[in-house]
Amino acid sequence: MLKKNNKFAYLYILPSIFFVFTFLVYPILFNLASSFTKWKGLSFSTAKFVGLKNYNVLFQDPIFLNSIKNCIIFMALTIFFQLSIGLFLTVLLDMKLKGYKIFETIYFLPVVLSSVIIGYTFSQIFEPSFGTLNMFLGAVGLDSFKQIWIGDPKYALFTVLVANIYQWTGMSIIYYRAGMANISNDIYEACKIDGASFWQTFFRITVPLLKNIHLILILLGTIGTLKFFDLVYIMTKGGPAGSTEFPLTYLYRRFILESNSGLASAVAVVIIVIATLLSMIEIKSSKALES
Repeated sequence: MLKKNNKFAYLYILPSIFFVFTFLVYPILFNLASSFTKWKGLSFSTAKFVGLKNYNVLFQDPIFLNSIKNCIIFMALTIFFQLSIGLFLTVLLDMKLKGYKIFETIYFLPVVLSSVIIGYTFSQIFEPSFGTLNMFLGAVGLDSFKQIWIGDPKYALFTVLVANIYQWTGMSIIYYRAGMANISNDIYEACKIDGASFWQTFFRITVPLLKNIHLILILLGTIGTLKFFDLVYIMTKGGPAGSTEFPLTYLYRRFILESNSGLASAVAVVIIVIATLLSMIEIKSSKALES
């Protein structure tokens, strides 16, 4: 019988504790401390304590507030389209139609591609002069629908949205396929016997039984949007006129371009707080649905 008070057992978890403290706890605490300072980021000894000034500047800055608005809109649309398209394609793949193995690879390929590749590709698709989309519209006689897609504040956010959905819908398919593998075929057979249509089976059986997968993907989509940077920076750099500004592009400008580490730290703290609150709400909702 093992002794419950064996102190040597703690030696086994010391590496994990050291790793968590060094790469998670300490950076968060350091970032929190620096958010209350005016600091250029060279030496912390030069930091000047300014209290809540950085947070006051943030929430009075229309650019930052606009980045939060863009983030919320982008989050809602991303989650909706990735889940709906991912689930629909998963159902089609589950039918095992001819050539479905090829489509499995095609759907998942964007997930493993670099954001640089995807960002550059969609920049060329939406390029106003020789981009694929405008050339196609011209070829089919729809010249009136041509737009300056990335350069127009009305459409820029949606061009980035399309690229992001293209990149990550394949991940939704992977999760949904794993979830559908746990649904017994007997349930579907019983539905067929009862005369249920495809759509009745889809909405009354498939969708409800995948509720845990929905919640996981919503959580991943929420966190992914809050840390969204690479794709939007490659395609638009936050422009035009701040229409694709996100919290992390705002942070990048304050930290790299302006060397305002104190304000950049305040942005990071706000992102961490929002991510934590949303995650807690979603986890609590998940537990409520399970009970």
